[in-house]
Amino acid sequence: MSAPAREQLHELGLSANCVEVLRHLWDYLDDQLTPAGAERLRVHIASCEQCREYEVFQECFLAAVSKIRADLGAPESLRERLAEGLRESGCGCWGKVKG
Repeated sequence: MSAPAREQLHELGLSANCVEVLRHLWDYLDDQLTPAGAERLRVHIASCEQCREYEVFQECFLAAVSKIRADLGAPESLRERLAEGLRESGCGCWGKVKG
């Protein structure tokens, strides 16, 4: 990471570990990380209030999406299009939408 990028993160109150959480939290919540990667995120989240709040928000968001999906019973074609869009964007949680 370049010095200007590190400085910008510092100004936002974020560390390189916070960036790792931002990039990989959905994969973490979806059990898609290696045990070592999951442990790195778990340790950082436990010690970082901002990342802990972000994790709680994302867990709530995914639970709400899951509930809405179950309550509305979206057509299979819509679920497939949504899952494909998430997969193409690099989201590790796309299987939850498709499943």
